[in-house]
Amino acid sequence: MNTHLRTLTLAAVLAAFAVTGCATTSMRASAQMEDGQFRQAAETYAAAQRENPDDWQAGVRRGYALYRAGDYQAAQDVLKPLWTNRRAAEYARFWAGIAAIAARDEAAARTAWSEWTASRFEIVRAIRPRVEQLMSGELALGPQAASGYVAEAATANGREARADARYGWRPLSPGYSPSYERDAFSDTMLPVTPKPYLP
Repeated sequence: MNTHLRTLTLAAVLAAFAVTGCATTSMRASAQMEDGQFRQAAETYAAAQRENPDDWQAGVRRGYALYRAGDYQAAQDVLKPLWTNRRAAEYARFWAGIAAIAARDEAAARTAWSEWTASRFEIVRAIRPRVEQLMSGELALGPQAASGYVAEAATANGREARADARYGWRPLSPGYSPSYERDAFSDTMLPVTPKPYLP
């Protein structure tokens, strides 16, 4: 019994080191992204994925880093396998579509965005018209156009984050059902801080 307990403890410690190592690797990649070292960040996110193959967030961020590095085909290749992951699909399809738009590959963009969905209102409100334009052949293609769509998504994501922080579910008073409760003043006139559309 004592040997079994030691084995379990050792396994738990090794698992903790593996998770911590992966988190450290992802943190290093995020720092590289902030410094504009997109190619290095993509390589570091690849290392994080090798450490933990279930880390879908590292996969999405790797694809994003490749897009930012200008390697649009590699970004699509990294993101496509994530389309089947329920949690990753929203981001992976969006960024694969953006990479295809930047590469002026309308067919690949349509494939990526044809089944794109999001659960957040502001993101859907900003991107859904672009999806419809793409499907009808009216969407501008190229790196500058893609950058514009990325900026729209970041602004929408910033609006979404501000709304989440500001209007949470909370009870109005004891005995009543939870509801959205607005504060005494509105911040809708304040500028939105764009937030990259990433997990």
